[in-house]
Amino acid sequence: MAKKQSDELNTDSVAQAEPKLFAVVRTCGKQYRVTAGTRISIATQEGEKGDKITFSDVLMAGKVDGSEVKILAGGEKSLGVTVIGRLIAHVKDKKVIIFKKRRKGGYTKKQGHRQAKSEVMIESVTL
Repeated sequence: MAKKQSDELNTDSVAQAEPKLFAVVRTCGKQYRVTAGTRISIATQEGEKGDKITFSDVLMAGKVDGSEVKILAGGEKSLGVTVIGRLIAHVKDKKVIIFKKRRKGGYTKKQGHRQAKSEVMIESVTL
């Protein structure tokens, strides 16, 4: 019985915990919805492994349950939200094959490409 009561106490403390915050950030022409602990793969960023990256272009932010949401309006410059991430690694994306062919000319061309990416772990989102 004592174990059952302790389990109930743990679930109550989890229910009362602060709701998770999310943000929609724009970087390198793309938008990403992130929360603390999210890992994203973005276009190559300058820096060494372990460097901090601050995302200044935040389009929307709020709580995961949807109770409080801030949206960037047309005339505003920023929301006052800070999103901080840590650079994990520089990697290459999967290979994309480009194949060109003309039917009757005997022309074929095969080419591959691997885009350089940076892995970033989001550490904090603060309103």
